Amino acid sequence: MLKRGTIADLALLLVAVVWGSNFVIMKDALDHITPFAYLGIRFTLSFLIMVVIFWERVKKINVQDIIAGSIIGFFLFAGFATQTIGLLYTTPGKSGFITGINVIIVPFLYYMVTKKFPGWWPLVGGIFAVIGLGFLSLNESFNINIGDLLTLMCAFLFAGHIVSIGIFAPRRDPIILTIIQLGFTGIVNNLIALMWEPLPVGISPGIWAAILYAVVFCTIGAFVIQNVAQRYTPSTHAALILCLEAVFAVIFSYLFWGEELTVRMVIGCVFIFAGVTVTELKPGLPMLGPPRVKEKRGKILPRETE
Repeated sequence: MLKRGTIADLALLLVAVVWGSNFVIMKDALDHITPFAYLGIRFTLSFLIMVVIFWERVKKINVQDIIAGSIIGFFLFAGFATQTIGLLYTTPGKSGFITGINVIIVPFLYYMVTKKFPGWWPLVGGIFAVIGLGFLSLNESFNINIGDLLTLMCAFLFAGHIVSIGIFAPRRDPIILTIIQLGFTGIVNNLIALMWEPLPVGISPGIWAAILYAVVFCTIGAFVIQNVAQRYTPSTHAALILCLEAVFAVIFSYLFWGEELTVRMVIGCVFIFAGVTVTELKPGLPMLGPPRVKEKRGKILPRETE
């Protein structure tokens, strides 16, 4: 029988698949609707649907839930905002690579916040993943500009999102955390869209279909799974598994958009998979460092002998 941690990791893999598929679907949508309007509609609809479905839980929300969910929601909104603005000034390849650096940031950020050392293998796996993202994303000279700096900020913010979920999810209702972070993100995106973007007019059925796919699968389904899964798997595992989003984006783009799949891209995918595999299997080679710990339902327990 599979352990809870293994099931959680497999669930996060499903999230990476869904998010990877959305790059292809979202590509057309953003040609016809402004970014913050798209995000505002996506997250607001997700919030309203979850409120209706889980109304009995919503009635029990307390101040601690609001604080925790808002902190998570801030990192989610700010990550999307800096990534979106940064993309105006940099290339998609560099944006994808720099955003993916969060797999290296997460272990250090987790240690800074919790003072609990996550182990050396997540760091080794993160290095493999960043190398893979470089092969996958960087096809031009790497010159630093304002877009790159904003995207680097986005990487720190998405790392903060993962770590904050890892901290709060074991102690709070993950459904409530999901609802609050979606509501927070939707409200702020709508405010920015109203202030700085033209009102969306005449959204076609095809665009609504893309938005509804993002709402049901990439937002409600994905964030509920992430909040539940991170009760049973460390934040460092989550960051590495979710970086497979870039791999699946390449695969779906190749299958449905006819994007060329080069040897360089294949090498990048192999490095990313190697990084995740190293972290999951933890080879028997001894590594120096403080004892590793694992999270389980809000308690920190000694890691079992591997």
